[in-house]
Amino acid sequence: MKNFMDCVKSRKTPASDMQSHHRMLYVCHAIYVAMRLNRKVTLDPKTETFGNDELANSFIER
Repeated sequence: MKNFMDCVKSRKTPASDMQSHHRMLYVCHAIYVAMRLNRKVTLDPKTETFGNDELANSFIER
């Protein structure tokens, strides 16, 4: 919390920024989907989907 408040004042990048959190949670979400389906899934990093896998893609929500 202190780092965040210091960065708000100084306008520097915090130790943990939104972009790195998105990448980390994106991978965790893919692992969760693979576990729920009990099989391997292929993740397309450009589209952030599971390609043509309709069942895996059904887990993606905004």
